[in-house]
Amino acid sequence: MLSRRASVGLGLVVLISTLGINGCVSYRLTGLYVEPSAGACIPSNSTAQFTAYGIYTESGHAADTRNITDIVTWTTDLPELATVDSSGLATSSSAIGLTNVKASAQGEFDLVWSSAPLTVKSDCVSSSVRTLSSIQILPGDQKLSSIGDTSQLVAVGQYPIAPFSDDLTSQVTWKSSDPQVATVSAAGFVSATGAGETVITASRTTAKGTVVIATEKIQVDGTSATQ
Repeated sequence: MLSRRASVGLGLVVLISTLGINGCVSYRLTGLYVEPSAGACIPSNSTAQFTAYGIYTESGHAADTRNITDIVTWTTDLPELATVDSSGLATSSSAIGLTNVKASAQGEFDLVWSSAPLTVKSDCVSSSVRTLSSIQILPGDQKLSSIGDTSQLVAVGQYPIAPFSDDLTSQVTWKSSDPQVATVSAAGFVSATGAGETVITASRTTAKGTVVIATEKIQVDGTSATQ
């Protein structure tokens, strides 16, 4: 039988391993995306930089997006057309065609991965990378009448070259400024939890390291849905 001191010590070890050094439950990798998501077009025998971002979540906490380019496994569908190194730098061969650049990593529940197309052809220029310029959250500011009410938000990415928009709902990082008023899931699903006002933020980091952010307000009155 463990002594009281040993039991307390064992409990502390378990608590520390669960909470981590910052006193918060450890975040887990649950998804990732590759930037530029719309891919790149480059000539033969040239390069394009891809970046992998991991989405880390934990129940009751805001999702956290981190640059994990150096820890994912990079591959291409057609190595004879283009290869990609451990830093996400893709290098094309003398051939022309289309391949996918893929990043994968072991997540909390299973392998998570994402890919983006890489086009190799003679009339491409190295700068023809479609980069996210802004995000719009649809619908706009909302008022939820009762605690327990829900709403689905959609994040639309805007780009300077065609195609000019993409649905990024499952690829942005969602956050509520006040979860006591409303929470938001990784898929943009809002649930009213209390009276007041909160700001919902959708953010995404581009391959250039720029963080693109959009916000909207959610108002909730104090009526319980069960009343």
